Amino acid sequence: MVAVVLGLLLIVGVSVGLYLQVRGELASSPIAFLLGYLLLAPLLGLALVFALARWLVKPYRRMVEAARGSPVLASSAKSESEFVVETFQALVERLQTKERELEQLHALERNRAERSERFSERLVANIPSGLVTIDSSGLVTAVNAHAAGIVSGPQDNAGAERRIDTGELTSPSVDYREFFRGAPRMSEMIGECLELGTAFRRGEVEIVLSGAGLRRLGVSITPITDSSQQVEGALCLMTDITEVVDLRERMKLQENLANLGEMAAGLAHEFKNSLATIYGYVQLLDVQSNPESPEADRRVTLEATLTEVRLLSRLVTDFLNFARPQQLNLARINLGEIVNKAAAELKAQLDESGTTLQIRGEFADLTADESMLGRVFVNLLRNAAEAIDSQATPKSITVEGTIDDRTGGRYAHVRVSDTGSGISAEDLPRIFIPFFTTKSRGYGIGLALVQKIMVAHGGAVTVERSDASGTVFHCRLPLTPPVRDQEKE
Repeated sequence: MVAVVLGLLLIVGVSVGLYLQVRGELASSPIAFLLGYLLLAPLLGLALVFALARWLVKPYRRMVEAARGSPVLASSAKSESEFVVETFQALVERLQTKERELEQLHALERNRAERSERFSERLVANIPSGLVTIDSSGLVTAVNAHAAGIVSGPQDNAGAERRIDTGELTSPSVDYREFFRGAPRMSEMIGECLELGTAFRRGEVEIVLSGAGLRRLGVSITPITDSSQQVEGALCLMTDITEVVDLRERMKLQENLANLGEMAAGLAHEFKNSLATIYGYVQLLDVQSNPESPEADRRVTLEATLTEVRLLSRLVTDFLNFARPQQLNLARINLGEIVNKAAAELKAQLDESGTTLQIRGEFADLTADESMLGRVFVNLLRNAAEAIDSQATPKSITVEGTIDDRTGGRYAHVRVSDTGSGISAEDLPRIFIPFFTTKSRGYGIGLALVQKIMVAHGGAVTVERSDASGTVFHCRLPLTPPVRDQEKE
């Protein structure tokens, strides 16, 4: 209402002023000029005051509108200003309440984070393996109690036990070469890991400790990288495996002695059988020395004696080949040619038994000892032929060659399969033990020799399948020369 009145007065004053100016009387009449001034000046002042009041009151009106939109209900008994004050007081109290709740939540999160950090530290400190971290500059930044006990030796055991109880991690901040001064190989591995990012898993190193002598450690070293795969440090896990290695060596020695005893017993048994057979034939020859005995009988007995002598000679030769160290005479050969030569050597035996031999597949060229690999396939083919019963149908042996060029290494594979009656589950673990055999006229050195030759070439021989339908021997050979022979060259 006030705004309307002021507006009307302003319009009247302006209209009078314009009218007098038009009549030319405003400039000639001082009374008219004064009248115009008295009319216009208050109106202009009131207009300015009104505009200023509206400008000042505008934020207040916004506060009132905001207060009306708040959860606080307006009351008719309160003025507008009281309502606004009460509303904002309620909002401030609610904000303070929320702030306290947030502080409590933050405190809970900090406590939870601190507990998790302490638990993680205790977990790392008490894992049953030694843990050491090294930064990119080569400083040891964290060592748990087990690692400290392993590296420092028995003199710090009491301190190690105390750290285990408290779950503390130590930070010696020394160079890793100084920290592992008793294990130079360990320092080399860490240096290569920091420089090239090389990871070492399940390695074995020696460490010399004062007061404890030589110890054996099982170690794994992996690089610590950032998001751009830049090496920021190295993580070392270690375990003292001295007792495990000693136990392993003792078990290996016991196993070797047991195998040696079994091999000696088998050798003595074969010699005894062959000598007894030869002795019997010699006695028979003595009886047949009578001029009245037919010459044909004496020749048959003599031929049987010579056959037994040849078997005994082959036994001695194979045993010597198995016992003596293998010296590989490496040359570039083709596996297919080796297999064909072995097949030609046994052709008469296969034809006599009515056994068919099929050679198929792809055979690789590789660097190996031709003579030794020939012995491998002769033994495998002879073993396959002897495994087939004379009444079996069909009688067949298959040799299949393949080449494996998958990622991670290239290998040549040869599988020798037969249609024999298979090997029993009880005998499978023992077939590569010297002088173990299930044959009535076998001495059990052939498969042991096959395994030794394959291992010498960096390969392996395994039984891939054996059941009532037959047996499959799988030979795997690397297409690169054996490591030891490469080093010699």
